[in-house]
Amino acid sequence: MSTPLESACRSHSSGGYRIAMCICGWLASGLIGCSTADAPPSAATATLPSAPQSLLSQPDPIDDQPARRPFRFELIKNSGLDFTYYGNPSPKHYMTEQNGGGVALFDYDQDGWCDAFLTNGSDFTHPAENKGAVHQLARNVSSAGGIRFENVSRPSQLAVSGFGMGVAAGDFDNDGFPDLCICYYGRIELWQNAGDGTFHHMSNSANIADASWSAGAAFADLDDDGDLDLYVTNYVEYASTDPPCLTEHRPPVMISCGPIGRVAQHDTLWENRSDGTFLNVSEPTGIRAVEPGKGLAVEIVDLNGDRRLDVYVANDTSPNFLFLNEGGLRFSEQGVVSGVAVGADGGAESSMGIACADFDGNGWFDLFVTNFENSLKDYYDHVAPTAFVHRSGAMGLDTTSRPLLSFGTIGADFDLDQWPDLFVANGHIWDLTPLGFGHQYAMPQQLFWNDQGRRFHDVSRTAGDYFEDKWLGRAAATSDLDHDGLPDLLVTHLIRPAAVVHNASERRGSSVRLRLIGQSAARTPLGISLSYRCGDKTATTHIPSGGSFAASHDPRCLLSVGQSQVIDELIVHWSSHHSEVWRDLDATRELTLLEHTGEKWSPPETNDAASSRAKD
Repeated sequence: MSTPLESACRSHSSGGYRIAMCICGWLASGLIGCSTADAPPSAATATLPSAPQSLLSQPDPIDDQPARRPFRFELIKNSGLDFTYYGNPSPKHYMTEQNGGGVALFDYDQDGWCDAFLTNGSDFTHPAENKGAVHQLARNVSSAGGIRFENVSRPSQLAVSGFGMGVAAGDFDNDGFPDLCICYYGRIELWQNAGDGTFHHMSNSANIADASWSAGAAFADLDDDGDLDLYVTNYVEYASTDPPCLTEHRPPVMISCGPIGRVAQHDTLWENRSDGTFLNVSEPTGIRAVEPGKGLAVEIVDLNGDRRLDVYVANDTSPNFLFLNEGGLRFSEQGVVSGVAVGADGGAESSMGIACADFDGNGWFDLFVTNFENSLKDYYDHVAPTAFVHRSGAMGLDTTSRPLLSFGTIGADFDLDQWPDLFVANGHIWDLTPLGFGHQYAMPQQLFWNDQGRRFHDVSRTAGDYFEDKWLGRAAATSDLDHDGLPDLLVTHLIRPAAVVHNASERRGSSVRLRLIGQSAARTPLGISLSYRCGDKTATTHIPSGGSFAASHDPRCLLSVGQSQVIDELIVHWSSHHSEVWRDLDATRELTLLEHTGEKWSPPETNDAASSRAKD
């Protein structure tokens, strides 16, 4: 039976951030005040239907897998990573306090161990610089055993303050040392890795300047010229003088307002000019040929199989974007016609995070998108080059994920059974516990086991101590932090410290860490796809570019190889016009593949193509 609140939300759509019962504003479960469509909302009250008891995430029984054992993850409490995001929810309820900071996992010093960078926030009333709150660069010193970090923020020159949001890591100058793009409320910054343990701020010299509220970013070579370009998602127009919103209770509860009624900001595409500068090419490339979309997350990957990198953007309360790369640095927005712009009911969702993987093993990358509380999380099954089918219910991701408000998400093979699983970071943006109706502010995090592409099972309750607790989860990134062959997690939160979560799950197979180095392609070829075969099992994966929420993953990917000791064939698609194949690779050690050292690979001819040529 529907609660009054759920019925009210469904009067327009099932997702959060909805307009229901003729009340305008950021309704998202019907909780806030009114605003006009073309101006930021002012403090007001709204009729508040009875709120539902939020459901806890329940484990999904796996009756057809009686021998299956749950995942096991361990919260590392003495990792040396001591970081709590500053700018957490304050009595002022600024909108900048909702989303928290970002995380990048990357090997900044090229010692072979993945390090961590976390962005910090600020406060309009009590600025971060007055409190000593700065970003943190943490060097991975796990070589001695266990997962350990040491704070090197100050010697690296990254101990900087500001309203930090998302972050992207990428080697834009092809010198072998990954650089950083930091997103802020009100600006973006480019930091060049000098290779000596320090970073240099070079936004001005690189010609990068934007006063938008940048939320997320990703590096990738979008024009196939051998260097990494930069895509930045921008959110909405907001000023600290904009008042918060109120619930209709007496006394009312003050909450931050949301994106409905606010002016969206266009995303920005920066072309790398290969001379240390970037050029804003948002207009001529077609990125700004569409209405702005209140962007939060971005994933760059080849989604239609033409070997060009496409751009998928999660937008908050407006349709998601799918910019298909037409070559020549031109893009065509095809989100609606491809089936990845809106939810199952045809309405725009409050999309926040993206997980991209070939979850069902059909050779195409699927998309999973996180949304607001009481809204269906969207699983888009990729069935043809430009066709996706919404299958959240069929995949077991409906009732288990609907009660929770979700941000970061990761698709990774956490137990090495050769099927990518799902991690989801959950946590609300409003503390409504004083209202006394069972509202969840902090929420359990979720882990879904992939049952051979047929269905996901929620195994969170038995996955370890981190999943037994409740958090205000935000950004999430993955890497094999301790080199044990299993992907680990680093998750940021509001109020509580960021968590290093070690994967100690029972292994269903083995993995190989793979590093790709480009020569004519970008040195770190983010976003590109590859496929590999071990015996009769073929898998498709990609080097991550963006994804999750406000995050950047380790660009060295883990290949799940089952019980094989040899990768029979591995194909790397370096660019739209150049692919290579390696054969009989040792699957018992880390692999580094250098471009132009494999054999040239061309796609096999189809029967239609062969017939056509024969007629000619």
